[in-house]
Amino acid sequence: MVLSDIDIRAEIDARRLIFDPHIENPEERIDSSAVDLLLHEDLILLPEQPVPGLTIVPSDEEVEVMNLLQTHGTARSLTSEGPYRLEPRHLVLGKTLEHVTLPSHLAARIEGKSSLARFGLSVHITAPTVMAGFQGRLVLEIYNSGPFRIQLSHGMKIAQLILEQVSLPPLRDHRGQFQYQR
Repeated sequence: MVLSDIDIRAEIDARRLIFDPHIENPEERIDSSAVDLLLHEDLILLPEQPVPGLTIVPSDEEVEVMNLLQTHGTARSLTSEGPYRLEPRHLVLGKTLEHVTLPSHLAARIEGKSSLARFGLSVHITAPTVMAGFQGRLVLEIYNSGPFRIQLSHGMKIAQLILEQVSLPPLRDHRGQFQYQR
């Protein structure tokens, strides 16, 4: 069951669902069934061309995804360096300004904003699921599949979080590799 704005506000008010920083203007950020999330200042610009000699084997348990991406990407700050113009067919990693804490009875999906999607901007490629019990910032795979440059700015509404009730509490807490990411 997808939570409505009433359910979302009740979870926030009860401090079971936590956004840090706290959502100051809920009427502007909580829609009928989603919460708008803002873009953090930090981006990782991924290489535009294939990395010579590097083949990633996803089944290799020793692959540390974020370390590999940071090693081959370029850090970019939207506050000190200003807005970033994402070129067509380019991929960058961003993250949400909000650190999200989900209780064990809620899971979520992160989705793009339709106003941005109509220009060709995707905020996740195939990974919308946020597990029950997740804590951390949500990393975004921001891809421009449209014909226009799209300006990314610190604090812009970049994604929406759709919250769902979990039917029964999970047997174990979420322990994924991206738990507690900052």
